[in-house]
Amino acid sequence: MLARKVVFALALAIAAGAALYWTLVPAWRHRAGTLAPALVMPLLGGGNIDLAQLRGRPVLIDFWAPDCAPCVAELPQLERLARAAAGRFTLIGVAMAYSDPDALRAIAARAGISYPLVWDRNGRIAQAFGGVRVTPTQVLIGADGRIQARVEGGLAGPLLRQVLMQDTAENRVR
Repeated sequence: MLARKVVFALALAIAAGAALYWTLVPAWRHRAGTLAPALVMPLLGGGNIDLAQLRGRPVLIDFWAPDCAPCVAELPQLERLARAAAGRFTLIGVAMAYSDPDALRAIAARAGISYPLVWDRNGRIAQAFGGVRVTPTQVLIGADGRIQARVEGGLAGPLLRQVLMQDTAENRVR
């Protein structure tokens, strides 16, 4: 009887460990310092944007949804940030798979968004970045193509400014 309880407890512990591992592995793979996934993403207005071709300057990816009030509230601030540092980094808005493309276009037009917008129609972009589930989530990729930070639920603007200052200082030294 005791042996049966021990075997059951051991099996339960192994199952719980496996579940925890499969839940956390994507997040571990996409922590700071890891290489960002090489993706070609379809733009909402047509065409594509290739992350691999953007190497050489920082990239901020903003995962958002039109039904997320904090996401929509951040759009004007992100637009100002994109304009203020034009040419020094690339900002890409990635709308979640469950988003309505017509709502995306309407909100982007109202907010005056000029940076590239992508609709993650099948969820593969969110999955490639470790299974983004919370909006807003921003992923900051350095000029070297490595993830610098992942911020869930808030604006990564201060981190981006720090990366831009570091990039500018490194370019002056070269």
